[in-house]
Amino acid sequence: MRIAPFVFPSEIERETGFGKDRLRKWRERFGFPVMASTADGKAAYSRLTVDQLILIKRLLEAGFPTGQVVGMTTWEREKLKLGLVLSAPVGCLDEFIQVFIDTLRRGDMAGVQVLLAERRAKGTLADFARDTAVPLLINLGEAWRRSEIEIHHEHLFTSCTERFLSAEILKLKPKNGLPTVLFALPPGEHHLIGLLMAEAVIAERGARTIGVGADISLSDLTRAAISCKVDVVALSFSIFYPARDIAPTLRHFRRLLPIKIQIWAGGRGAGGMKKHPKGVRIFSQLNEAVAALNGAPL
Repeated sequence: MRIAPFVFPSEIERETGFGKDRLRKWRERFGFPVMASTADGKAAYSRLTVDQLILIKRLLEAGFPTGQVVGMTTWEREKLKLGLVLSAPVGCLDEFIQVFIDTLRRGDMAGVQVLLAERRAKGTLADFARDTAVPLLINLGEAWRRSEIEIHHEHLFTSCTERFLSAEILKLKPKNGLPTVLFALPPGEHHLIGLLMAEAVIAERGARTIGVGADISLSDLTRAAISCKVDVVALSFSIFYPARDIAPTLRHFRRLLPIKIQIWAGGRGAGGMKKHPKGVRIFSQLNEAVAALNGAPL
């Protein structure tokens, strides 16, 4: 299958995880990413630029500062990636992870589903998130750094795991006496897998959960929370969400939402906050949210 040579601005966030506003600010500060034009004169990003943005995402995950990697030349970024590949510990992967990676690399998605189901059957959804989903995310990233898999393999894994978690959540029955929790991503956030893991763990403990996913404004999210008579709204912020926007987003949402409805926030982005907005509970670990279930208003 031929890959499109251009990606349009409306598609760039889904392709790379970076929003248009962030890329515009990078372009003003660092001169990257540059815009190109299609044959009919439409503004777009070249495939080479998109590949570099995906590499930047990986380098940021590895801990390199934004100002360093965005301001680099293409050659410098590729050299940095090579250094990561050479320094990455090879070792012996857990047998399950190696089998999983091999199955994913073959494109055997039915086999991937079987492997996930087998692991799920060994324990709780909390066990599955901690011992299967998170290690797979980490090891797939390491495999990419060693050039053992391509970016589309990770997209396949993410899609498959999200569907698997959604199906498992639907099998659970809520218990009386526990709150109703609405799970959502804030505007501009598209990393769903962490939110689904949190919802799965909370739902398994007996809370009634409602998932609305991404692409919903805070005003519409407020209406949904009121309409569904929820007790808590839980938001997930990934490490790629602009850090400076997290607190203002939460403060604004707190003003919109009736005070009787709690706001919970988690994810690596929220976990790095130095100051917590008033009226918002921040959780750095899933077990903290589980412990908070009994104290949520009803």
